[in-house]
Amino acid sequence: MAEKYDVVIIGAGVAGLTAAYDLVARGFKVAVIESKPRNRIGDKTCGDAIGTHHFSELGWKPPSSIIDHEYSGVKIYSPSEKYGVVVPGEGVSVNRVKFGQWLLSRVLDHGGILYDSHVLVDVALKNSRVEKIIVKKVGEPGLREIYAEAFIDASGAKPSLRPKLPSEWPLAERPYMTDFNIAYREVIELEKPLDSDIEYAIIYLNTEVAPGGYWWLFPKDPEGRIINVGLGVVWGPQGYNPRHNYNKYLKPRFKGKLLHAGGGIVPTRRPMPTLVWRNVGVVGDAAYTVNPVHGGGIGSSMLSASIVARNMANALEAGRVDETTMWKANKEYMAVYGAKQASLDILRMYLQKLANDDFEWILKNKIVDGASIYDLGTKGSLVEEIVRGVGKLIRLLGRPSLLNQLRIVRSYMNKVKTLYLDEYPETPDKLHEWILKTESVFNEYRVEIGYDPGPRVRW
Repeated sequence: MAEKYDVVIIGAGVAGLTAAYDLVARGFKVAVIESKPRNRIGDKTCGDAIGTHHFSELGWKPPSSIIDHEYSGVKIYSPSEKYGVVVPGEGVSVNRVKFGQWLLSRVLDHGGILYDSHVLVDVALKNSRVEKIIVKKVGEPGLREIYAEAFIDASGAKPSLRPKLPSEWPLAERPYMTDFNIAYREVIELEKPLDSDIEYAIIYLNTEVAPGGYWWLFPKDPEGRIINVGLGVVWGPQGYNPRHNYNKYLKPRFKGKLLHAGGGIVPTRRPMPTLVWRNVGVVGDAAYTVNPVHGGGIGSSMLSASIVARNMANALEAGRVDETTMWKANKEYMAVYGAKQASLDILRMYLQKLANDDFEWILKNKIVDGASIYDLGTKGSLVEEIVRGVGKLIRLLGRPSLLNQLRIVRSYMNKVKTLYLDEYPETPDKLHEWILKTESVFNEYRVEIGYDPGPRVRW
């Protein structure tokens, strides 16, 4: 069987459904391919938290029925859990299934087509463009050929479309294993509700419990009886197992009824060098749009999807879909989020090399406050005011090596932010040269701090 659409989107997560809605709302014929059955769309293992500013940026007002709990900020604890810092900022915990079903209903109500329980089998190219994809319904014989003018890969951290593209396309980039965290989490109805910190999403820095990542405790109701608790560890040759660590360190602390459990892989690195190539766009986890430091990706996934969908729609209306007509998507994304994300990738690698006593010392001595962390997260750079203030404290408290490391991190964060903001290519023909320069800066930094990225992924 063969069908034809304006756009085919692989993946019905928040990124895929955001892109689909933006396109169907403009009158395009859109199909969404999803491996899960319809009633499980939205069911994804994650922390469930999102800053409310992301909804405002998209002009959305989601129904209250998808919101489980509201946060007034994030609280970060030291490894001993004796010292903490509050980072201001409003956020919510969403019910992922209800959220996903709400996003899906918007697409279907506007005429979008869903192929649920379908997996991508192959991709066919013609004239250096994706002409069609071949999909199969799970558990049934036969294949479907689906043609489109354009395609969007929103299939997640281990993408299904990108690896099938020609190796010379920049969308076929293979990252390092250490560019990802693997996570495990449980949603629990506690026997005894939390008695404090209910208004915060809580992050615990502890390299024994979560090497290369952190563990979290996110309340999911105003009474503190239901929680989302889990951890992420850096993926790589060390072979860290998040479920093993969860069972060893966290499970004994949180007694109650298990409501949901699961694990997954999260990209924690800079974004793809381009979100568009030929007639293909890439969004969400498939484009590595997750914040490298705190691992939050719902808001940035929706943001990337909206930007790519809008530029793809403009290209479709103009009658020519390729990397040139959609290039503005890259410039927009890098300006609003990608440059910050890339600079935070520099910070992420440095933080992954710190030990528990470093984190304990930093939080005990109040080296950084919540406002500074918020500023760092929103701007993606170690601004001079922060470095000067922190530098004075570090000199007084006698850790000059930490100050020198901080200066190195600041220098490279600024270099990378300049690369993504001021030096990002104006046209696709300059992309290869820019990629080589960017890789050179990241490789230089890894050598400078002694960071081994490990092997590249196999997909």
